[in-house]
Amino acid sequence: MKTWPTLLVLVPACASIPLPTTPPWPDAPPGAEVELCVVWGERNDRRRFEGVAELSFEPWHQANATVVVRHPSGLMVIDPAFGSAIAEDLSHVPGWFRIITGWADTKTPTPQGLAEAGIDPAEVRVALLTHAHWDHTGALRDLPNATVRLSKSELLFVAALDGYVSGGVMPPHFDGVWPRVRGFELDGPPVLRFDASKDLFGDGSMLAVPLYGHTPGSTGYLVRGPGGRRWLFIGDATWTSRGVEKPAHKTVPKTDRDRAKTGEVIGRLHVLAGEHPEIVIVPAHDADALATMPTCAAVTSASGDGAAAPAPR
Repeated sequence: MKTWPTLLVLVPACASIPLPTTPPWPDAPPGAEVELCVVWGERNDRRRFEGVAELSFEPWHQANATVVVRHPSGLMVIDPAFGSAIAEDLSHVPGWFRIITGWADTKTPTPQGLAEAGIDPAEVRVALLTHAHWDHTGALRDLPNATVRLSKSELLFVAALDGYVSGGVMPPHFDGVWPRVRGFELDGPPVLRFDASKDLFGDGSMLAVPLYGHTPGSTGYLVRGPGGRRWLFIGDATWTSRGVEKPAHKTVPKTDRDRAKTGEVIGRLHVLAGEHPEIVIVPAHDADALATMPTCAAVTSASGDGAAAPAPR
């Protein structure tokens, strides 16, 4: 993403909504924690009004990134952003859309970022999607051994699309990947301010929660990190942490498939942030929120060989 047109219509902030009390995030057994780090695909300095409906020229540190998660069952990623075919992908977008997407030469493909961090893309066993937009699925074809997991509602949304770009999705990102795609139902109990959940690995370390609105099956992931840290990855429910804090919609209404549902989600996130400040809410395009996790980096042994493992730096 680069810059928006100069003339913008700022829609009013969405208000927080009254919500019934729901159960807390249940305790997990000892050891049900994962290690996380970030592979950066792109970082830009933009203005706040470009990302959230607020007339402010304060900075928005915008980003595209992939979150790497080391779970006892194997290595996984959340939202593998740009693929090795990023230049081909962007050659198909219309000129007006390039205002948002920018150019390929400003972006680091996820497989390159993984390799620079000492991680073989073939090691990745699971790719979790918050939603299926092009900048969250670009590297799916570069992860040959990864099962792709997303909500069943999002899977059905994507399966009905065609063309190179449709509804913010690039269906070719799923070419050759469909045999490895698995949709899940959010059929677990309410948790925090969400009506349902899904314990993805049965150990309480990672719960999926519904954030429907930006896309039909947008999903958030509650993750338990080391030392009691907690994160909630919200995809594009908002682009900025300010959108949760205020609370407010994104600047451009058409970026959300269902604006009313998205507003309800933002209201829930706003209430949750006040009730549980220990949970770091991470919009997918907020570099400051993403930077609450370490950047993935190769571990170098005494012999100078790079080990295939993420580590903070």
